[in-house]
Amino acid sequence: MIYLLLSVLFTTSLFLVFKVFERYKINNFQAIVFNYMTAGLLCFGLVGESINVNQITSEEWFPSTLFIGFLFISLFNLMAFSAQKVGIAITSVATKISLCIPVLFGFWYFGDSMKSFKILGIILALLSIYFTSKKEEKRKSVNPILFVVPIILFFGSGILDVTLIYSLETYDLVNRGLELQFSSVLYSIAALLGVPILLYRHFTIDKIKKKNIIAGICLGIPNVLSIVFFLKCLNHYPESTFIFPINNMGIVATSAVFASILFKEHLTRINWLGITIAMVSILLLSVS
Repeated sequence: MIYLLLSVLFTTSLFLVFKVFERYKINNFQAIVFNYMTAGLLCFGLVGESINVNQITSEEWFPSTLFIGFLFISLFNLMAFSAQKVGIAITSVATKISLCIPVLFGFWYFGDSMKSFKILGIILALLSIYFTSKKEEKRKSVNPILFVVPIILFFGSGILDVTLIYSLETYDLVNRGLELQFSSVLYSIAALLGVPILLYRHFTIDKIKKKNIIAGICLGIPNVLSIVFFLKCLNHYPESTFIFPINNMGIVATSAVFASILFKEHLTRINWLGITIAMVSILLLSVS
């Protein structure tokens, strides 16, 4: 159970770190690129094998890493923006209830049965976004774009999950023991996609600063550890129907509590209702 607890804590820490970035005026993009550099190097180190670029690029699963790597760096930047401007609680909900999109994909592509629990879970997932992001009417009007961001994050995370599931299933990566190598390539691709933009911005807009590099390293370490401990959970508990709901619900609940305590995020009763609905939705989608 310690692996599950560590997986929840390290994943939650990603949302919290983004909030700290805002406080210390860290450049999100610079930090995220260095985060993926750090994550890629750490993962390759954990694999314990020498890097053979020719072998990696010749793997049948390599083309899919290009698209997933693009989603990684795009969504991580959007997640940082959402955590800072919209809130940690709604950001964690939007990313975790995107589980309903792979469920719909499984129904369409793999021919999975669409049981009543799944349908109810999808409906509750959509409701949870509305309730979690709903603001009090008496407060100042909120920029509509801040409501759109979690929705984009929801669909983007769902597409990412679908692509990951498709790749893992199609190329049998888990049974072949390649999931960590696959992750290291994903992180590296995300970093390589970000470097040209990083260099262009360095010479035209924002100079690369030491504090952003350090921030990226501090983000990359929990980023990798969240994946490592989650994989250890799956290895220790083969029943993923047990791990996925508890892991995702734990992240949503812990993110909301820490956001309220550490960063004084104002969550109304309606917002807490949305968080509760999200956890019920995750449970229904996972176990059904």
